Amino acid sequence: MAEQHWAETIRAIEGRKLHRRRVLQAGALVASAIPTVGGLLGPARAAAQSDPRQLVVLDNIQGGNWLYLDPAKIYEINPQSAMQLVYECLYHIPSGADIGQVEPLLAQDFPAFSDDGLTATVKLKPGVTFHTTGNEMTADDWVWSWNRLKNVLGNPSFLFTDFIESVTAVDPETLEIKLLLENAALPAILTSTPFSVVDSVAAQENGGVAEEGADASDTLTDWLNAGNSIGTGPYTLSQWDISGEIIIEANADYWGDAPGFDRIIFRNVADAGTQLQLLETGEADLAFAIDPDRIGQVESNPGLQLIEGPSLAHEYLAMHTGEDVGGPLAVKEARQAIAHAIDYAGIIDGLMGGRAVRPATPVTLGLLGAAEVEDMAYQTDIARANELWAASGNGPSELTLTWGAGQTAPGGLNRDILAAKLQEDIQQIDGVTVALNPMDPTQRLQEYREAKLQFTMSDWTPDYADAHSYADPFGGSAGAASKRVAFSNEEIDRLLAEGIGELDEAARLEDYVRIQEIMVDEVAFLVEFQPNYVMPAAASVQGAQPHGTYILQLRYASKEA
Repeated sequence: MAEQHWAETIRAIEGRKLHRRRVLQAGALVASAIPTVGGLLGPARAAAQSDPRQLVVLDNIQGGNWLYLDPAKIYEINPQSAMQLVYECLYHIPSGADIGQVEPLLAQDFPAFSDDGLTATVKLKPGVTFHTTGNEMTADDWVWSWNRLKNVLGNPSFLFTDFIESVTAVDPETLEIKLLLENAALPAILTSTPFSVVDSVAAQENGGVAEEGADASDTLTDWLNAGNSIGTGPYTLSQWDISGEIIIEANADYWGDAPGFDRIIFRNVADAGTQLQLLETGEADLAFAIDPDRIGQVESNPGLQLIEGPSLAHEYLAMHTGEDVGGPLAVKEARQAIAHAIDYAGIIDGLMGGRAVRPATPVTLGLLGAAEVEDMAYQTDIARANELWAASGNGPSELTLTWGAGQTAPGGLNRDILAAKLQEDIQQIDGVTVALNPMDPTQRLQEYREAKLQFTMSDWTPDYADAHSYADPFGGSAGAASKRVAFSNEEIDRLLAEGIGELDEAARLEDYVRIQEIMVDEVAFLVEFQPNYVMPAAASVQGAQPHGTYILQLRYASKEA
């Protein structure tokens, strides 16, 4: 009965008979009511939004979304927008519109590599001072910061241990990095905010430990979460209250161009509908999220604007390639059949409102090799899907599709709706039925990581903006995602080892194109869409950009009076 209901619902969507919000109601999905604005923010705060030197940004800060601004531990997504304003790396990516353009920030130039490619030397920008203390940044601070990243054993520690053997100070302005393997992606990797520098003197005075055993003895995070920062960025942290507001204030002694605001406030407002109401009443300037159904409401309001740009996130289907868990999906032709059955236009143009693209593999568009294989992406072809399923030898089969109940995919699409659409599409293959199994999100993620799920929906955002950040976890035999579906391919493993160390750009491109060609054929992972980031903002906000790794680039933002 439930499957019949979902089929009718999807047919109504395709016939444009139902608005997407009515699908939520018809499907009896969980939807939180939008709380009223009255009493949430007083007149004084609303009036403060006329101040061009203050920016109020709304986000769902609680619930593990914002945990800390600590370089050795940060691994959450939206806090990157604040993190890269308070702390700085050797290199950064200034523009969200050109995600492949890495530029020096606290480095004077790009790394100089030794003949064997295993040693990188970086000259540091002179005259940079840290927040509060005024201590001058030296190579010793970088050594201490990165050793703490390695030894505190936080989520991002692998960024050091996977690539770097050691880091030493040659002199106060020179850093020497010993690599485990040749690494052409090193500048891109070093844009990742866990590689930020901290004031090592102030850190140690307040509980910071960089030596082995730091995971048990380091208490610096507690001090930082009390509203302190020891970075070099254009803003300093002044308040950390995830139930209320996180506030960063202009660093008067910043080494670079003066920041565009005296203060940026990240305010906890969980519901996207309420966020939009606060923008409409002038009590806030920008929000991280918008319900796709309300985009027209923003576009028709002259006091608001949509800030839109490409992401590096994607939504994908994982198909287990092992016979014990994957069952019929262990056969490559069956996975290819699934790939031809899905109505991608209905998802991207219909459910996503056209605000998405689709790469051929988990390597997102904008990164090395993705454009070269884009035309290889599977196209909707039900006849071909049936031919491939028949060739798989599986016969009539039931697949169990799992996802985190109530969760939204990147770009704001509710996964409950997406699951119903996928079920309808895939069941056009003769003899194939799809059982829908929404799971507790935490349980689903745990079982996915334990390689126990046959067919599941998930998403990915990058640790750094390079093709290897996707090709390795989704293609390498030891990759984080590959292990979850028992996928391995010897040729991909060989090409990954070559590609990460290939300094010649043309040769490196050739390696990653071939990797992606194999990934298309094997189709252990099927990307449904790569969304744009779309954020509503006051019309007065200038220079703010969605960003593939920082999510929201505010370094160059300002506000008209």
